Amino acid sequence: MNFLGIIPEISGNISQWGDFGISVMFQGIFWDIVAAPYRTRQGEYCCSLCVDAYENGYAEEKPIYYSSRKELWIQHCYEPFLKWANDNLNSSHCLCLQEIEGGGITWAKIKTLEEAKVGSWKFIIPLVKDK
Repeated sequence: MNFLGIIPEISGNISQWGDFGISVMFQGIFWDIVAAPYRTRQGEYCCSLCVDAYENGYAEEKPIYYSSRKELWIQHCYEPFLKWANDNLNSSHCLCLQEIEGGGITWAKIKTLEEAKVGSWKFIIPLVKDK
């Protein structure tokens, strides 16, 4: 699924197994999944955005781990995802893409326009489509 008014390189997907993710496809290359709940080796479910934010010092709260995917969806995904989309998928943010070894390793981050100026990105793409 695509987001209204947002560049088509960013899309959401709900799989037949109930997994949800936000992924990046640019110039025919799959670059990264920027948001996806996942299951730990201990069988718990958590949000990759929350884990990433905590591990990188952006969030002080430890991520919550849930006993089932259903519990994660109900308690963590629906309303927080809407807030994340509204906070990040807008004209003050851009899609930053980087690769190593000619595309052998790729990754994507959604950054504010100011944050994108720091670091070296191969591509910096405004998120909002031109009308």
